Amino acid sequence: MKSNLKNPGLSLTFSIKVSMLLIITACRIIGSDGDSVDGDYSINCVSDIVCTNAVSDDWVYLGLGEEAVQTIAINPCNSAHILAGTAQSFSSDIQGKIFRSIDCGESWEQVWEGGSVSQVVFDHQDPDIVYASPHGMIRSMDGGESWSIIDEGLAPHMSFTQRVLGVAVDPRDTRRVYASIGGFGAGWLFYTDDRGNSWEPIPGKGDFDRDIDDNRYLNGDLPGPILIDPTNPDVLYISPLDIRLLLKSEDRGMSWNLLLKEDNAEIYPIVFSPDYSSIYAIVRSHGGLAEGGLFEYNLQDGETQLHPLPYDTDFAPQSMIISEKTNDLIIVVGLGIYYRENNEWYNYTGESITGWLLTLETRGNLLYTGARRTDSALNDGGIYVRLL
Repeated sequence: MKSNLKNPGLSLTFSIKVSMLLIITACRIIGSDGDSVDGDYSINCVSDIVCTNAVSDDWVYLGLGEEAVQTIAINPCNSAHILAGTAQSFSSDIQGKIFRSIDCGESWEQVWEGGSVSQVVFDHQDPDIVYASPHGMIRSMDGGESWSIIDEGLAPHMSFTQRVLGVAVDPRDTRRVYASIGGFGAGWLFYTDDRGNSWEPIPGKGDFDRDIDDNRYLNGDLPGPILIDPTNPDVLYISPLDIRLLLKSEDRGMSWNLLLKEDNAEIYPIVFSPDYSSIYAIVRSHGGLAEGGLFEYNLQDGETQLHPLPYDTDFAPQSMIISEKTNDLIIVVGLGIYYRENNEWYNYTGESITGWLLTLETRGNLLYTGARRTDSALNDGGIYVRLL
């Protein structure tokens, strides 16, 4: 069908299969190149396109069924602009890829091939700049149409088993980007102050005779995410996977302090609570080695709570996010998606998805998930969307 999108000073007409609505959003003031106004680091978005190709009672398939979609990123100023990163398959000799859509997922263009793309992240002050981690680091300066390798300073620390798993962009000064390396029980955290042109290790790597605070714990497997406090971007949190602890930095990652160590319990993944007063994490039971559940760490007083979860916690969680609509939790485990609203859990898996679920992303009242196919004869991987 025909869809006419109108923007002040611009008229576009093109053919797509999805209905979209253009809304004008409130403008926000931001500083440039690291300066901010009253702590607001949001991009000055003039308009945004709202995708309307989702329904409320089940998932809508958006394509890429032969792929294992393990990360999804949405342009902060244009919801129709979606990037999807896929996993590598050694058994099938399939490389990971990045796919780009500018029509709410109705059509896709492959823009990268190689490695296994674990994360794609937009610069929220300049969405033309995008970072991705297929093994090392790559960057796009044109919204994901083309990519270049930016691993100077990272390459000597990577190997077949060591790769970049987590990426985070400082919301105040987007020249500052963090990359965590992990894999098979070892890793480290790196940073750049020039948008990835060169990378430096956080102090203390390999210097265990002269430990810098608790930086030695960064030597664990760092899968990400790297949490940056948006109210004070000097403050970071990370949870090394293999040694099951929570670390905090108050100086942009230069020195770290141990907040918590839980024996026999993976604390992963981690997200902020909506008011940034706590950190939520999933604790996996590991066949009874630990009590599984939703772990809550209060950042004000250090108190901890363990809340029940609506699924078998022996399954490894894949992703956890906060809903933009309700400010509550959504969790994806390989066999299901669970949504918490008003402290009640709901199963959002539906009947349309039969693949193994890998990731989540949300924008407004839309929820996206990615999956890998469970059978080579079935194209039941790919990307899906539904209304919350």
